[in-house]
Amino acid sequence: MAAGIADNPFTMFFASDVSPGLCAVAFDAACAVRCAAIRLRQDPSSLEDASPLFLKLLSEQPTIALWQRLAEGLTGHDARSRDDPQSDAAAIAGGFADASRYLKVELTLTLDGQPAVVTCLFEVDYLQTYARNDVRRSADLKAQACSQSPKSLSDSVKASAISLDAVLDRMMLTIGQCSRLEIGDVLPLASADAGRLSLCAETIHGSVDIGTGELGVWKRQRAVKLHTPVSESFARAIR
Repeated sequence: MAAGIADNPFTMFFASDVSPGLCAVAFDAACAVRCAAIRLRQDPSSLEDASPLFLKLLSEQPTIALWQRLAEGLTGHDARSRDDPQSDAAAIAGGFADASRYLKVELTLTLDGQPAVVTCLFEVDYLQTYARNDVRRSADLKAQACSQSPKSLSDSVKASAISLDAVLDRMMLTIGQCSRLEIGDVLPLASADAGRLSLCAETIHGSVDIGTGELGVWKRQRAVKLHTPVSESFARAIR
């Protein structure tokens, strides 16, 4: 299994000191061609005969970007290291030793109607430790929540951060219409009122309108001035 990913010309390995769990990310030829075509702004069919080395060089940046997105949520990974995270196969966690165990995860995508595969290689011992710690963290959080008084829970909720959006207008589109949107398309905002913005909060039940306001400037920065108090239903939910 490990040898299969090692033989893939589009595999990128990551050193154990910055990536102790996620050892490698590999594209298949279809992914590599697509990455090269996007970077060169060419049709993918024009690169089907390109050399594997050329395609790998052009797919390095998206491979590292994918590794960073995955590694951000993994304990012990330095996804924002300024050093090049790439390494040879011997420098990954376990070093491909006979006693080392790995889990290969294959994700099949559809690019231009054709299947393409992205493969991630994880070190099994790291995953087992991560899973045990995650179960322990969940149990600790549950125990902490059970031990808190209603007031402390309310204070904790009030101190939690949520996302606020200032919305000018909303419209309904089908998924098919969204999929056909292109750069330069114009979407008319028939009900938009520049002097009336809806302030929305992201909650576990979705986006909720909590007030209205208008766009302005405060201390030379764009700002929203509230016209209405925070809705009573939202305030009541966090008491």
